[in-house]
Order: sequence, then C-alpha cells, then structure tokens
Amino acid sequence: MNKSRLWIILSLILLFAAGMVAGIFADKWFLGKKGDVRRNSGNRPPTLEFWTKELGLTVEQQTKIREIFKQNELRLQNDERLKSLRTDLDKRYGEIRAQLKAEIDAVLTPVQKQKLEAMIQKHDEERRQDNERRQRSREPRSGEASNNNKGANR
Repeated sequence: MNKSRLWIILSLILLFAAGMVAGIFADKWFLGKKGDVRRNSGNRPPTLEFWTKELGLTVEQQTKIREIFKQNELRLQNDERLKSLRTDLDKRYGEIRAQLKAEIDAVLTPVQKQKLEAMIQKHDEERRQDNERRQRSREPRSGEASNNNKGANR
C-alpha cells in the first residue's frame, strides 16, 4: 500500500512538472509576447534608450531603428515556417501529455481520477487567471505612449 501511494504521488508530481515545463517552454519560446514579463527580469537585451545614450543616436536614427524592430516583429509573427513549427510542437506536446495522462489514469482508482481531474482544472484556471493578469499589466495605461519602444527589448 505504501509503495503504491509513493508511485501515485510521484506520478502526480511528474504530471504537474511536465505540464509546467511544457508551459514555460511554450510561453518563453513559442508564444511570443507572452514571455515579455519574464524576460524583463534578470539579463535582458539593451533598450533603445540605452542604445541612444551609449551610441549617441539621433532622433532620426531612433525612429529608423524603432521601425526596424517593428518590421522584424511582423516578420516573426507572419513567418509561415515558424507558425508550422509552433503547430507541430503544440500537437506533439498534446500527444505526450495525453500519453502521460493515460499511463497515470491506468494506475488510479476512479475516485482518484476524479480528484486528479479537479486538481488539473483548478491548476488550469489559476494559469488562465495569471495570464489575464499579465495581459492586463502589459496594456498601456491612459496617457502612456502606445509605442513604448516594445521592439527595442527584443
């Protein structure tokens, strides 16, 4: 009995760890702007303001560089090969998660499966709420410039 409990606990930990790793990886590398909040902490690329100060950029140069960043952002957003890779990756993650869940479900009792589903739904709801909070915190406040040099941090 104790050994089966240990396996169940380890399996649940593995399931949540795999979901977190997949979420972090997808958020940081494949969902684009959603990772901006995390990227702003720690080591981050220099901003256009830093470039202006260090390189002595003129207003005209700043405008041109800002436009270059915008064009690059559009290239990244509209690149069909990247879209295809994201789709393939999402599909493969889904397959792996489904396989993991099926293997864990085979070990659990029906009552445990129900509890696990409730835990997963609660976790998904918390992640959705966190994403909404992050999205709201990135929206420009009234009176702020909408441009905000977003492309300079990439």
